[in-house]
Amino acid sequence: MPGKMIRQTMFSTGEVDQTTWKRTDVQEYISAAQSLENCEVGTTGLVRKRKGTEMMLNATAYAQANSRMYEFIDKNGNHYLLMSVDQHIHVFDAPTEGVQVVTGRGNDVVTGRGTNVVAHEQGLPFVQTLDTPYRTPNLDEVDYAQDNDALILSHPLYAPGRIYISDYATNPPTFAFEYLDIYPLPAYDFGNINYSDFDVTLSVAAAVLTFAFTGVGADPGFNNDWIGGLIVGGGLSETSPLGYAIITAVSYGAGGGGTVTFTGLVQQPFETDPTKYAPKGSQYSIKQPAWSAALGYPAKVLFYQNRLWFANTKALNNTVFGSKINTPINFDVGTGRDTDAIIYSVGVNNSGAIVWLNGGKQLEVYCQNIECACPQDQNSALTPTTFVIKQQSSYGASIELKPITYINDSYYSNKTGKAFINFHYNGVGLTYVASNISAASSHLVKNPSNRALLRGSDQTQDNFVYFLNPDDDTITAFQFASEYKLAALTPIVFQDDVSLIDIVTIANEVYILKYYNLTGTFTVERFNPEIKIDSSREASMASSGLITGLDTLDGYTVQVVYQNQDFGQYLVEDGEITVDNPEEIADTVAVGLLYDVDILPMYPFYDSAAAPFMKNISRIYVDYYQSLNFYINNKLVPYQNFADIQAGLPLQPQTGTAIIAPVSGWARFDNDALRITQSSPFDLQILSIGYQIDMAVL
Repeated sequence: MPGKMIRQTMFSTGEVDQTTWKRTDVQEYISAAQSLENCEVGTTGLVRKRKGTEMMLNATAYAQANSRMYEFIDKNGNHYLLMSVDQHIHVFDAPTEGVQVVTGRGNDVVTGRGTNVVAHEQGLPFVQTLDTPYRTPNLDEVDYAQDNDALILSHPLYAPGRIYISDYATNPPTFAFEYLDIYPLPAYDFGNINYSDFDVTLSVAAAVLTFAFTGVGADPGFNNDWIGGLIVGGGLSETSPLGYAIITAVSYGAGGGGTVTFTGLVQQPFETDPTKYAPKGSQYSIKQPAWSAALGYPAKVLFYQNRLWFANTKALNNTVFGSKINTPINFDVGTGRDTDAIIYSVGVNNSGAIVWLNGGKQLEVYCQNIECACPQDQNSALTPTTFVIKQQSSYGASIELKPITYINDSYYSNKTGKAFINFHYNGVGLTYVASNISAASSHLVKNPSNRALLRGSDQTQDNFVYFLNPDDDTITAFQFASEYKLAALTPIVFQDDVSLIDIVTIANEVYILKYYNLTGTFTVERFNPEIKIDSSREASMASSGLITGLDTLDGYTVQVVYQNQDFGQYLVEDGEITVDNPEEIADTVAVGLLYDVDILPMYPFYDSAAAPFMKNISRIYVDYYQSLNFYINNKLVPYQNFADIQAGLPLQPQTGTAIIAPVSGWARFDNDALRITQSSPFDLQILSIGYQIDMAVL
């Protein structure tokens, strides 16, 4: 069969697992790769080296092994990073304005694309330490939600609390922690005391209800746990709303065969004429506060549609509680008016406990075995009369990974942590469609513990969700752009002896909390697209090449970069390295950890009919853009000609086409027909790959 020139350039499906490597009959084959380690995929299908990280904070004095980071935004639009430790939360300023970076000699620092570098002037300045109740074993289970300038925190062992700014007059503002002063609490009739045959007497004076059950015998257990609950009973007439009162006191007396007396503040009038109101307890409902130290506190929290929502207490693990509209600490269900509070249980058999609440296009309720949504028309709000929870799918949600939403889609991990699910609102019938976006890349789903969203720019439109994998200290990057049909998973691998603790997005920038095992150092680092090393920090290099102050990197081999030039790698010993510096340059350099790139495309796809034929690749054409110092099949792609070397010109990223003539013989599948690697602190962008192949019938 005669030869043919083909282009197989799309990487929009990302790195796939071995079960897809030879599946030429599936769509993913022609838009995927066998390896995209430390790579990102752009909206046009190109593949490029991932972002490096820059050192923002030595967090050793502030972090611990299971610390968690949170974003906080005040009413003036200022951003802060909050970090939890045992019974404390540390607050750091996260400024978003940059300053121009210049070297000690007054030279501008430029990127490989020729743009000037800007950096945060002070990194993450410490602001304040707050006392909180959360102990070390509990930090992983703290859920959170922010609205305006309050971060609400929930945990099943602690009453809901909040971090807020108590004083804007100081500079920086003063932060504080407090338990939420919720009144009234949501109330629920657990039905654990049978009072249907008890005699009832009631009276109202100055809006205070006295309500007594007589004939209860020994104390049946009504006590102060009921304070804040509700008494609901007959109204003024058969057609009027039920009367109800908020319980303020409870007492028991042995007289009259045992009498329990409730005192409450009347919210809706009761019928008090003894000839008209119901004389038996079966006509009334006594509702206990839905959560307490004994019953457990809500594990999950969310702000949505101007209501504060809680869910999953020990006693009511599949029930949601929504506050009154615009009154987040009032859970009074009232008479079911549109603005009143909402209490609702998931009415699906075997749903399991609620594991997350999420504010997507609708209120989303994730359970252990199913996913639900609360349908609503786009022109109306959720109200007590319209509220309903409907099942949408049955993957079940991981208790480890909090869902994340972007536009019409939410992303979560299934209950085993082995699949990433896209929860897409399709609008038809106000419903969602759930689909596994990782079916072809299952090896990259590793029960992640947290995630961060990076929204694309107006130019690129490629968005990222970074999933943190604590089991092997890697990150799985999901790149997506629906209008370009981009949905790619790629692995991010860090250096040996570096552990990943947490990840968070602040002001659309991604921060990672790391632990350096060799030095016992915690750091907060930030992804930066203009940096191609990890933990990059500025250091002063003497004319002798000596760089000191690297104690946090003792035992690690570091990369040195000066004005976009590779000054080599060196092992840090006693906080020092000596750089090969024949020109005796004394200036500021960048020091960090190098990471490698490995790109292994799928074997060339001729067409479906020719898939089983023997193939011989005579030429490979690799188009690259603004790239430097990389290898194709272990051969360096030239990036500097002899004249430039003789003139002593600095290294500059190159754009061109590398033509490779492999000697591989005839094969059906040759996994090493083309491999692109890089181990240098420069950019790498592969635009397209062309193959000239000859075919032979097997």
